[in-house]
Amino acid sequence: MLRSLSVWLLGGLLAPSLCSQGLWIGPQPVPPDQGIAPLPHVPTEAAVRIVRSAVRAEIVDGVATTRIEQVYRNDGGREAEGTWMLPLPSGAVADGFEMTVDGKKVAGEVLDAGQARAVYEQIVRQRRDPGLLEFAGEGLLRARIYPIPAHGEVGVAVRLRAVLQPTGGLYEWRWPLRAARLGDAPSGPVSLEVTIRSRTPLASVLAPYATASIRRIGDREAHIGYEGGAEGCDLRVVYGLSQQDFGLNLLPYRDQGNAGYFAMLVAPPRELGILAPPRRCVQFVVDTSGSMAGEKMDQAKAALRAFLASLRPSDCFQIVAFASNVQPFFEAPQPASAENVTAALRRVEQLQAAGGTNIGEALRTALENVPPAGDGPPWLCQVVFVTDGEPTVGVIAPNDILALCQQSDRRQQRLFALGVGADLDVRLLDDLVLQHRGARDFVRRNEKIEVKVDALCQKLGQPALTDVEVAIDGLDAFDVHPTRTRDLFCGEVLQVVGRYRDSGMRTVRVRGKQNGAPREFVFEVEFPALAGQHGFVPTLWARQHVAALLDAIRRNGAKGELVAEVKRLATQYGIVTPFTSQLIVEERERLAGHSMPGLHFVSAEGAPAGPATGGGPATPGAKWRGAPASAPAAPPALDQFGRARSGEAAVAESLSASADDAGGLQAGFARVGRGAEGKAKDQAAVQQAGGRTFVRVGDEWVEQGLPDDWQKQVEQVALCSDEWFAMARQDAKLRAILALGERVVFRNGARLVRVVPVVPAAGK
Repeated sequence: MLRSLSVWLLGGLLAPSLCSQGLWIGPQPVPPDQGIAPLPHVPTEAAVRIVRSAVRAEIVDGVATTRIEQVYRNDGGREAEGTWMLPLPSGAVADGFEMTVDGKKVAGEVLDAGQARAVYEQIVRQRRDPGLLEFAGEGLLRARIYPIPAHGEVGVAVRLRAVLQPTGGLYEWRWPLRAARLGDAPSGPVSLEVTIRSRTPLASVLAPYATASIRRIGDREAHIGYEGGAEGCDLRVVYGLSQQDFGLNLLPYRDQGNAGYFAMLVAPPRELGILAPPRRCVQFVVDTSGSMAGEKMDQAKAALRAFLASLRPSDCFQIVAFASNVQPFFEAPQPASAENVTAALRRVEQLQAAGGTNIGEALRTALENVPPAGDGPPWLCQVVFVTDGEPTVGVIAPNDILALCQQSDRRQQRLFALGVGADLDVRLLDDLVLQHRGARDFVRRNEKIEVKVDALCQKLGQPALTDVEVAIDGLDAFDVHPTRTRDLFCGEVLQVVGRYRDSGMRTVRVRGKQNGAPREFVFEVEFPALAGQHGFVPTLWARQHVAALLDAIRRNGAKGELVAEVKRLATQYGIVTPFTSQLIVEERERLAGHSMPGLHFVSAEGAPAGPATGGGPATPGAKWRGAPASAPAAPPALDQFGRARSGEAAVAESLSASADDAGGLQAGFARVGRGAEGKAKDQAAVQQAGGRTFVRVGDEWVEQGLPDDWQKQVEQVALCSDEWFAMARQDAKLRAILALGERVVFRNGARLVRVVPVVPAAGK
């Protein structure tokens, strides 16, 4: 039996904040003196749960149509009823709301902000659940779902429409993942799909979460997807439009009295368009040593076929196969004519895997190759280097290989590396691409080389701007990343993050070369004195800043000030790193006010989890192991970071220290010997609310940055007391903090506040 609920909402402020929905199972939680007539109630068993939730949004030229579908199941033995609620943002306008049950329309209610606050607060008082408090003061849609049949399911569908209002040239759609879990009903999985279509080309599209996927189709359409549980923060999709061949969007965030954060998204066109493609000399340097025998060699041949298929007639090319010896296919790079490509394909089929790995000589050969002479713009020289091992023949010392390659490169060639597997010199690859202003990636188990090569070659075929520089005239900016940019290709987005002290309109200049000729793109943007919309920007900055610090540690050793800064940022911003578990445990103990650094504890799974305290293990299910003299080895520490040059740990560390790769940090950390369960535990120990970071200490959420003696200064406030609700009405940021749970410790102006379920009697 399926019930459908259709809602049409029109209003400019709706779509940026769809807030949340929940199902209240039981009597109407509305006090009689509020003037809101309760809906009829039928006794029910609390056996209803949300089986699944799906959110699908279509944004066409700034008009967003969002459809929310949920399926509720009643596992009880008798019919149940529920009150379905959808909080609305302040200022939203709803012009109709009704539900159809077996062909019969049942009217719902649209409550204004004052009525909605009464409903929210009454639910909080009855359930002692602060979760809804975050949405207090906003409008509310409310309807009765009845009957929910015994051992049956009911489907609810809601459609919302709104016009997105751009802020600073950016459009934002938002959906809170917590929505599906609010209310009494347990929640199942959530899926989200967002489609953007625009008559004006899309300059940039951003969903600032590691698990969200973005797929671009041409320059006017994008698809964003997410699948997961109902926990978590809001899913945001931010996009900007381009009125020119280059676009720039600024996402600022700044609190009163603090330095601001910014993320600049520099986006070239999706295709070269009227621009003539550059003259390219592209060389493919491929490892054919004995370790490539079998499936790897088959994949390498497929990769070479993909490379040859990507060439344009205006290109020239060379293939350099190497093992113990180096075997160029031609005496010099050749035009990419049909005849030459066919000849190269025949040579590809004859390749066999045997011998050692002479990396230095292979790269020297490619870098010294001279492209054909002739009139025209200068050649753009690119080298694609594929290897699965460490150097074993010829020049084998990494520093000597780097020196050889630098000496051999007379044309400022770009080097792009693909490391196959983990048994390779990861540091050497990183240093090579840094020296030659390229990029690197890794082909992991169960990944196909030819797929990565095809994607790389398609990208390299459309360079939008080379020798890129980004400058901001007159801005007092600091801690800007990346410090060194690389070539920008069509379809890419260059993300520049940093912090700033002053404010006002500033000129941003993006300089580079197109077909060897200098180009400059100029943008006028405002760095505001206050900006609270993009609360995720500080985390974007912190991720790249930590990545840069880790890269410095990996290359130069664990200097004390670098290690201290990584620890501070990892705990302050709740960043998932190889060390977050250890650092969060340390921070818990500092906030708890006691520690015994000689002892370590072991998690329930048996893995070391960091230093513990005299009060007992800080992680549920953990147990003591040993005494100070026989304590087990601590988890991977920062002073050990970067010591491995090869292996899975080296690959993971390389990815985690990719300061110029917005996704590299998260991707790398996910691979440091820790599965999804370990990541989830780290994230569960840290929450962000109201622009602040909170650490789980026992059963409390404690704000970061409190003094060591905070327990002597704190004032207790009872949950759901008049004072507690007064703070909730004070502002939205405090509501978000109080919504963390029954026990929260935070700073409210000059006061330190500790929320407790009941204020203890004096002296207890």
